[in-house]
Amino acid sequence: MRTVEPYDEYVDANGLRLHYLDWGSKNKQALILLHGFLGHAHVWDRIARAFKDRYHVMALDQRGHGQSGWSQKAAYTIDDHFSDIDTFLTTLELSKVILIGHSMGGRNALFYAACKPSSVGRLILVDARPDDTPQASQALKDLLVTFPLKASSLNQVTQALQGLYPYLSKQCCKHIARYGYKKEDDGTFIPRYDTRMSAQCERMNYATEGLWPYMPNIASPTLIVRGKESPFLSREVAQRMGKAIPIAIVREIGKATHMPAQENPVVFQRIVSEFLRNKL
Repeated sequence: MRTVEPYDEYVDANGLRLHYLDWGSKNKQALILLHGFLGHAHVWDRIARAFKDRYHVMALDQRGHGQSGWSQKAAYTIDDHFSDIDTFLTTLELSKVILIGHSMGGRNALFYAACKPSSVGRLILVDARPDDTPQASQALKDLLVTFPLKASSLNQVTQALQGLYPYLSKQCCKHIARYGYKKEDDGTFIPRYDTRMSAQCERMNYATEGLWPYMPNIASPTLIVRGKESPFLSREVAQRMGKAIPIAIVREIGKATHMPAQENPVVFQRIVSEFLRNKL
């Protein structure tokens, strides 16, 4: 049986051409997937396949990532992402969406849900840190150091990913590398993301702004997921988020670090399915 693949689609937002993957089922409730920092829409492929028959699944390449446009002014703030998400949903006439975001994508999803609470039906935050901690900042620095700015082969990128995320399968690492890098004329491979974002992180000492003040404004039922061994989001902070957001539950996934959806997809899919099926 042929594996069903998504359609490549585009939408214009704030002077940029944003790419997204559309998995079909357009008559069903929209489920929007937002990848993490330096990631891309294809990171979600396995998860998208698991939910595409029940929801209208779309995975967005956020600005500066994947096949989406780069900002000429290197504008990559949370406000810039908010405007992109809002334009994306408005252009496609989507409302009461299920919004799932990982890491940076989770922060963007949290901020959007807080600022536009009527637009989000359910919110799922996957290992998304709400503010800065020394451990999380060091983890971000390690991530940036690990991803090569120039690689001799995709196998080099795959090996780097395996070293960073020991629970990721080799197949998944290859998949992430394949869509995250492009081949140059000289045979080397470079990232598809705008590397100026890495420089911005370094200038900020790998810190990030706090989102705690926005959490009480989130109206949608919210699922907070963390990898049990995550250096980005501690159990204590995740539980605090669960108390700060009016309607929220916290779930922890074993055999996972910062990418629990990809490191332990079976458990992640079960937890998400239960959350979307149950009333809160």
